[in-house]
Amino acid sequence: MNVNAQTLNPLLQGLRFEKTDNTLKQRIQRPDKPQVEEFPYGWRIKTETLPSGEEIYTQIPLTQEDFLNPQLGDVMPQNQRHYQDTVDLYDMFQAHYSNDETVGVFGDMKMLWHIPDLKEPAPDVAIVPNIRNKEKDRSSFDVIEERTRPCLVIEIISPNYPGDDTHKVLIYEKAGIAEYIIIDPHSSAKKPYYELFGYRLKGKKYRPIKPDKQGRLLSETTQVWFSTANDKRELILTDASTGKRLLNNLKREADRQEAKRQAQEEAEARQEAEKRARKEAEARQEAEKRARKEAEARREMEAQMQALQQQLQALQFAKEHGK
Repeated sequence: MNVNAQTLNPLLQGLRFEKTDNTLKQRIQRPDKPQVEEFPYGWRIKTETLPSGEEIYTQIPLTQEDFLNPQLGDVMPQNQRHYQDTVDLYDMFQAHYSNDETVGVFGDMKMLWHIPDLKEPAPDVAIVPNIRNKEKDRSSFDVIEERTRPCLVIEIISPNYPGDDTHKVLIYEKAGIAEYIIIDPHSSAKKPYYELFGYRLKGKKYRPIKPDKQGRLLSETTQVWFSTANDKRELILTDASTGKRLLNNLKREADRQEAKRQAQEEAEARQEAEKRARKEAEARQEAEKRARKEAEARREMEAQMQALQQQLQALQFAKEHGK
């Protein structure tokens, strides 16, 4: 989970600059070689302005509590699989609702519940219905201001950040999130595989979502099936209404390229078939032409034979009567 970490890139790269007029200097105060154990949950940049006007930025280690209640600019490193799964899920739902202006899809968007003492996490993916301004540039999602809230929240369990299957269940339940799907990629296993489980709000309490006979979980609010394939090594999302898979950008592009290839092959096959048809038509025309010529030749020969026969008959008649 990374809440707008890109805004910190210049700072994280140790950028140092100064204004010559006011001799204002800015720098990051950090160890020469930060150790992973110093920032197991990530870090936050703290700004301090000295009496001289110099600004010092210091990395402050985050805690598990910060994971449940991140702030804008917090940096929470994730492993590659968690990042890819999050991006894929976001891509799938973004494409799925691309033509629906009333449904918003958000990734790592901090939620503002305005409920006293309730943590406000930034879920990996959140689906929000009845949204009024889908294209609005948001840094957080205020459910009071927006007059709506996510109908579905999806979290991918990371070994670095515990609580998706415990603390966040209670948070999303109290926040009134209709459905909460949890995906455990078991990335630390020798052969990673996906495990799915989820909760649906009944009244004010979460109840486990029961899988169907195929082991699929249905999100009723989005009408999307969550399932796995290839010995649970592949995560599959399917539109329950159409039966079509939701695809990420790479797979959509692969499908487009495959469709393009097939269309090209079909076009070439049609051209080849048309070429053969033209040749066959030309061959038929040539055969018909030859047949007509042969028929004309036969008729001409028959006429000549008939004329010769008549001449012979006339000569025979003259000979017989001349005697």
